[in-house]
Amino acid sequence: MGRELQSSSELGQAGNTPAQPSEHSHTEWKREFPYPWDEDEIVTRRDTLRFLLAGSGALFLATGVLAILGALPKGPDVKTIAIAKEGELAENAWKVFNYPDEYAQGILINLPGHGLVAYSDVCTHLSCAVLYQGDGKLHCPCHEGLFDATTGNVLAGPPQRPLSLIQLARENGVIYAVKEIAR
Repeated sequence: MGRELQSSSELGQAGNTPAQPSEHSHTEWKREFPYPWDEDEIVTRRDTLRFLLAGSGALFLATGVLAILGALPKGPDVKTIAIAKEGELAENAWKVFNYPDEYAQGILINLPGHGLVAYSDVCTHLSCAVLYQGDGKLHCPCHEGLFDATTGNVLAGPPQRPLSLIQLARENGVIYAVKEIAR
């Protein structure tokens, strides 16, 4: 009744336990699923772990080196150019100058109460040239963007980022543009 009879070859010594698998059944699965056991020891878990740790360490070091190289001043950014003489600009006067080369320009402004400041004259929206209005604001005529002349921060319009600051230095009565600092 639903119970199958076991043959005498399937019963063990006691008569009620199944017999051990035959040698034929042990080799049959090896034939059906061949696996090169000799190659099992070529890559061990320890070797895999070493590889993963060494790879992670190499990526960590490469990231650190790239971060340090990115923070170092680059050749074109660190370029000293004489842009004006002291006393050349009256209060609220401004001057456009080439920096760091003839293809890029900056704007030097003598702000009342703040002195000289310099920014890249390239609008951060669509790269139009900005102009000083004389009221403490830099104006981009392309899309009516406004920047604060004291800080270079955006006041109005479509630009989202402040103007790049150009670091100034004074030596022997000459004002130099030293470095452009993107913000």
